Amino acid sequence: MIDRGRLRRRVLVAAIFFFSGASSLLYQTVWLKNLGYVFGNTVYATATLVAIFLGGLGIGAWIFGKRFRSRSPLLVYAVVEAFIGVIGAFSPWIFRLLDAIYVSTWSSLADAPGAVSLMRIAVSSLFLLPPTILMGGTLPVLIRWWEEAVESSGRAIASLYSINTFGAAAGVAMGGFVLIPRLGLVRTLVVAVATNFVLAVAAVLIARIRSSSRGAEETATLQEEIGSAYGLGARAVLLVAFLTGMVAISNEIFWTRILVLHLGSSVYAFSLMLFGFLIGIALGSAAARTRWPRTHPVAALGALQATLGVVLAFQVWYFTKLSDVLGHLAEIVRPTGYAETFLVLLAGVLTAVIPPTLLMGATFPLVVLLYELITKNSESRATGSVYLWNTLGSIAGSLAAGFLLIRTLGSQNGIFATAVVSMMLAAFLIIPSGRLAGSTRRALVTMLIVAAGALSIGWVLIDRDAVIYTAGIYEGERSKIRMMREDTSATVVLREVGDGLWLELNGVNVAGTARDLVGTQMLQGHLPLMIHEDPRKVLHIGFGSGGTAYSVSRHPVEEIVIAEISPEVLESSDRYLRSVNHGVLEDPRVETVINDGRNFVLATPEKFDVILSDSIHPRFAGNGSLYTLDYFRLCRDRLEESGVVSMWLPIYTMTTKNYLEILAAFREVFPDTTVWYVPDTLNAFTIVIGKMSPGPLPLAELGAQLKGEAASQLGEIGVDGSAELASMLVLDPFGVEKITRDVAPHRDDRPTIEYESGRLMRRDLSWYRNFRMLVLESTPLRRAFRDANPEAIAEAERLRRERFLRHLSILESRLVEKAAPSDPAQPLQR
Repeated sequence: MIDRGRLRRRVLVAAIFFFSGASSLLYQTVWLKNLGYVFGNTVYATATLVAIFLGGLGIGAWIFGKRFRSRSPLLVYAVVEAFIGVIGAFSPWIFRLLDAIYVSTWSSLADAPGAVSLMRIAVSSLFLLPPTILMGGTLPVLIRWWEEAVESSGRAIASLYSINTFGAAAGVAMGGFVLIPRLGLVRTLVVAVATNFVLAVAAVLIARIRSSSRGAEETATLQEEIGSAYGLGARAVLLVAFLTGMVAISNEIFWTRILVLHLGSSVYAFSLMLFGFLIGIALGSAAARTRWPRTHPVAALGALQATLGVVLAFQVWYFTKLSDVLGHLAEIVRPTGYAETFLVLLAGVLTAVIPPTLLMGATFPLVVLLYELITKNSESRATGSVYLWNTLGSIAGSLAAGFLLIRTLGSQNGIFATAVVSMMLAAFLIIPSGRLAGSTRRALVTMLIVAAGALSIGWVLIDRDAVIYTAGIYEGERSKIRMMREDTSATVVLREVGDGLWLELNGVNVAGTARDLVGTQMLQGHLPLMIHEDPRKVLHIGFGSGGTAYSVSRHPVEEIVIAEISPEVLESSDRYLRSVNHGVLEDPRVETVINDGRNFVLATPEKFDVILSDSIHPRFAGNGSLYTLDYFRLCRDRLEESGVVSMWLPIYTMTTKNYLEILAAFREVFPDTTVWYVPDTLNAFTIVIGKMSPGPLPLAELGAQLKGEAASQLGEIGVDGSAELASMLVLDPFGVEKITRDVAPHRDDRPTIEYESGRLMRRDLSWYRNFRMLVLESTPLRRAFRDANPEAIAEAERLRRERFLRHLSILESRLVEKAAPSDPAQPLQR
């Protein structure tokens, strides 16, 4: 007969743990975003933060699983949730403290990268370990309650692990698609904190409901019935936990590298990928729960690992067809907006990752069960030990895949390598005699042989790096790819597009030889240095093709510091794009720093005469932090009194609201702001320049600097005199103030550009709208250049008007030609 009281408590506790998982993912998203502002968004800094976060979860599970003996698990759980909420509530102030500590110590360690890394680990651990240890402890604490009050051995971990992971997937969806875009980071943090306190109160109330306990008796009975003679020691099971964790996270790294080429680098794409991974893990754990009463743990675990090897081999082939799958899904759904498009992409992600993650999700609770039966520990204690070793494996897998395997093997062979590890685990579990009955062992050995054969066939037949070359943005253009290399921070591709070359990182164009790119780089390199009275020291953020740095080097500056987040960009541009940069990295005045540009500006004590901020498009994940009010304030703090700062600001694939939000943030820090546009060709970029010292633009003085190499370069983009120079101006400070007067500035807390512009699917339409807005609001040149020759101004007005009309006409023609929406199968690309 069903005990309705016990059933009701089970449902309530399950609901609590679901929302606990959602809250934990909200914390992870918000905390890692804020810590990225402090420590930078380099691959090394991010890997360090993720490793610490995972490590805290594992340590917490082990401590609470091994040491926890309370007879009131729900009360302990309530205290843990409350403490997490307290830490979460104070975390904004903690971030400021960490920022101050980091800045104060960085300058003394800047010349020792190893010491900087150790300092990052130490400082971030001070914050991340306490709450993550508590988060990790919630699972064994609730398992203790579940096994005593509700379930028999083995089922508690499967039930709660599945429920919590479903909650984590919900947290990814709510945080990435709803809360952060609409509320911002701080208010999303408030939601997570409020959730913790509600869960704490709910746990206390449930604990007061009395119910009989029989779980411990059932656990002992089950252990006696099944026994523990599996021919495996406890250490061997922990090794299995380590290796399965390593395989799971390594594949998550490989899958992300491949899927980003199909989905793009938007924040939504990364949310979709993580959501799919977590849903598969949760479903696998839930499915395993119903099978355990009828399975032998060693046989089941061996079969899972052998099957996983086959599925991973099949997945490699499937990735080579994913572009076609997305195309077929788009034909069925026929999306007309971003919501339907994301459903198409989600379906593609799920079909790719659900099969292997189902098997991975079933593996973890099964390993816990096996360890519990062998050691005769309680389920909560077994969970703590297995969780710790599984987490250590996850950390090892993340670091090995990200820093070693991708560079040496590539993503495709990396997946094959993890399939081999799974096969070896299966052989280790299946082949030794005495562990399994003869018929079961023979069936599993046959299965293992077939699996090994399938894996070998897949490795031989599938072309090397086919998962990269068949991605949507490269499909049909393989002959045009000049170079492809998977490296630590990105997949680097150099390919021919039209008459030029594009350098791409993870499918995002970061440099090239196209005429509009080269012209914009020339303008950003020359114009700020011409506006400054006597530039000596220049900071250039984002090397790209190197054209901007080369233009700067044509001026008599004393030092050029280049902060570039990707060493691959420096290496590839220096090797393949010398027609643009002319080997400027060999200039003795040039110093390169491999770091997130924002992090360098935050930490360095140096001051500069000119700062050139030349980042990737702000709509891509992580790049919006170089277009916020907070970042511009950091730039101001690093400028000399007469300093000048410039910013590359695209007008394509960005809403007009977002463009103006960035401009408003820049103007709030630099009231003397102007906007410029390259004259010689249609392009989708503007250059925004701010001065520390306000004052009118001296056209005569600027025109006088058109001599020597600067004049020669600018002449290539049609700037031969004062009139052509003046015609490049779009907005003066009064014009910028007018169009941003009622616009809220873009801030760290509200990264709207990544979320709002990340939904745009039509590059040309947004380009046209923003360009038309700038044309309609363009500044009268006679007001901007008050001391200029009237004839020069009249000529500049004529040149600018003709250019604006010509370029608007071209954009309008493109819109007519592309009246149908862009290919919905590839909506998140540049």
